[in-house]
Amino acid sequence: MKKVLISFLFAIGIGLVGIGSVSAQDNKKASIASGLYVISAKAGAVNYSSGEVFIVDAAQKRQSLKKGDSIEVGERVVTGRDGKVEILLNPGSFVRLSGDSEFEFLTTSLDNLQVRVLRGSAMFEVIAERDFKVTVATRASRFYLINSGVYRVDTLSSGGGRLSVWKGKAQVVDAKATVVKGGRSAMFENMTTDVAKFDRDVKGELEDWSKARAKEIAKLNAGLQQRQMRGSLINTYGQNSWQANRGFGLWVLDPISSSYCFLPFGYGWSSPYGFGYSRSIWSYQLPEVITAPLYQNNPTISGPNITNNLPNASGPMSPPSNTMQPGIVSRPVSGGPQGDGQSVPMMERQQRPNIVDRKQDQDQR
Repeated sequence: MKKVLISFLFAIGIGLVGIGSVSAQDNKKASIASGLYVISAKAGAVNYSSGEVFIVDAAQKRQSLKKGDSIEVGERVVTGRDGKVEILLNPGSFVRLSGDSEFEFLTTSLDNLQVRVLRGSAMFEVIAERDFKVTVATRASRFYLINSGVYRVDTLSSGGGRLSVWKGKAQVVDAKATVVKGGRSAMFENMTTDVAKFDRDVKGELEDWSKARAKEIAKLNAGLQQRQMRGSLINTYGQNSWQANRGFGLWVLDPISSSYCFLPFGYGWSSPYGFGYSRSIWSYQLPEVITAPLYQNNPTISGPNITNNLPNASGPMSPPSNTMQPGIVSRPVSGGPQGDGQSVPMMERQQRPNIVDRKQDQDQR
């Protein structure tokens, strides 16, 4: 009997040790199982994978890369001929690789994200502005994605790269700091930049797939449930770094599809492709103790005043009152902070019904 009791107590001790060592991945699985959403502001998660997709670590060890895995600095993503993969960048931004391509993170800093396409082609759907740009390099070229938009990067055999701006604005890191606008491509090779127009009506498989993925992700945003989403935001406040994120929003992992979608800090936003985000953080009536710090940390919280396609640099806007949430609303914009140069006070919203649709207007009340 004594031996049985000792064995029983030992088993309990092992169980407690196991509980105490639950990993972040286990917590993530538990959240999914409970129907809650997983909230994140981290770059690097694999949101889609098909065909042959591998990860190669610093020791050159190669293994299959699947949806739900995460990429760290020092690891390379490699796609086979039929491979496709979608990886999260800063919240609201994605990189999508076609077959026979290689990619790596140089940094995962959300306000200065740096990545490199080592081989092949990649589409970038990016929410960005002057203080939150994305840097894309090849082996011998470097580009700044400085406005929200859609971009394609192709590597050249020389190590240089070609950047095609489908929408947005970018800059080549060359002697002239060459600016590249929508409908133009820049080829940087042998320290020389050539800019030319291209036909945006001519799209390939990579462009079509990237746009289709953007549409699916916007649908996930529309399906975020009121009670579960509110509970998840409140439960994770203080447990991770999302509340201190000076970005444009959060990644939310949907427990049904096991895919991440984007939840903007401001409302009236749409993806760089133009697909509307009907849900924002203001849809869930969070306590002021959570929303107030977001204003202090975030100049883009409710759709900034827009001047020359860049958010107002004068600092964050005033927090909303309890009766006028969230205070100021930009016109619906593609890619979040890119707009038409105007912000509209909330009191004018009834006179300007095109600003926010009725469904979302109900969500805010």
